[in-house]
Amino acid sequence: MPTIYPTASIHYTKAAGDPSRLLAPPYDVIDDDAARTLRELSPYNAVRLILPEGEPPDRYPLAASRLQRWLSERVLARSEKDAFYLYRQEFSHAGSFVARTAILTALELTGFDQREVLPHERTHAGPKKDRLALMKACRAQLSPIFAIVPDPQGQLQELVARAHADGPIILVARTPDDIQHTLLRVPKAMDGPLLRAVAEHDTLIADGHHRYETALQLARDLPERPHAGRVLAAIVGEHDPGLIVHATHRRLTGLPADWLERLAVAFEVEPGPEAPEALAAEVGRRGGGAIGVLPIDVVIPTPDALAGTAPPRPPSLLLRARAGSIDAAQLSPAEGRLACVVFDRLILYALTRQDADAAVRSARLSYHQDPAEAAATAEAHGAVFLLPPVGLDDLWDVARDGKRLPAKSTYFAPKIPSGLTFRPI
Repeated sequence: MPTIYPTASIHYTKAAGDPSRLLAPPYDVIDDDAARTLRELSPYNAVRLILPEGEPPDRYPLAASRLQRWLSERVLARSEKDAFYLYRQEFSHAGSFVARTAILTALELTGFDQREVLPHERTHAGPKKDRLALMKACRAQLSPIFAIVPDPQGQLQELVARAHADGPIILVARTPDDIQHTLLRVPKAMDGPLLRAVAEHDTLIADGHHRYETALQLARDLPERPHAGRVLAAIVGEHDPGLIVHATHRRLTGLPADWLERLAVAFEVEPGPEAPEALAAEVGRRGGGAIGVLPIDVVIPTPDALAGTAPPRPPSLLLRARAGSIDAAQLSPAEGRLACVVFDRLILYALTRQDADAAVRSARLSYHQDPAEAAATAEAHGAVFLLPPVGLDDLWDVARDGKRLPAKSTYFAPKIPSGLTFRPI
């Protein structure tokens, strides 16, 4: 794998106030309402750096001047020495207490062609342009990428547990989403064992593909700055109990009038549960290439409806691509088992003649974690497509095969927040 280094850090000081009011999720999961809520938490919340007010290009110098002002006011302070940090998240999942622990480090940037850092998703051009402009203005990396490394002997997990017991605490916070956050400095004596534990392994990007590619571009643009050749990263061992992958669903609008009939040619179709949550659960249970569909403005006249005793209800459907359709789309058997790939090739492109990047730009395609929310706000002449989560083994297989899934194929939760530390370059 590429080398990891102790990282230069800019941390919040006590002058910034309660740390629980300072952290923010990554920029790409913050909508306008969430941004307003985060700004109301504190005048120093990290959202004011990663998503400053206003529109491009004006907001980039605003973030840069704000960062410098906070440093001069001692709301932020640079650490005297570079160090590794340990970041622990404690949260509830499926009724159980779960903890996930990451090493915060400066990860050497290498091109994807070198096969040391492996992507698993494609990216959109717009977010990369936005993040590059922000990073250039601030001369800092404001949010870590989230990466996974193999840990076949459990060595990394053992070292993480030791560092968690011995490291001095830098930050403790409980954010409004009821997640406990703890940041510790790794004792210097453990630097060598950590380096050896992650050596000789490839690294899978779990979250932050746009940020990694942006950092690569910045390193090319600033060859005179050696620290630009690294990226702030939160690295987790693959057997960490807190590695949880959720599905990301799709909402598609502006579909042709005969879209249901056209899908019936490419897919085996059967009725599904009526409620969005129940349909999502059934899709998750079936896994593989199963896809649930909630049409927005199509109704099925059920027998009760025809008899006048009940209104017609929107259908929900369960799809599985026919073998002939997978072959015709030139998908491998492994790709045919991944609903995100099947959606892109046999639904999105087949019905719109647009790829995901163009469909997002034209506002026809959007991404959602909550199936009920996606269905409730969908427009006419469209549908919500519910996908199962992608397994971690499938991600490794895709990445090591040199392929990339469509953008937003995975959703690792909870996210690694911004505000734990900022990395100057």
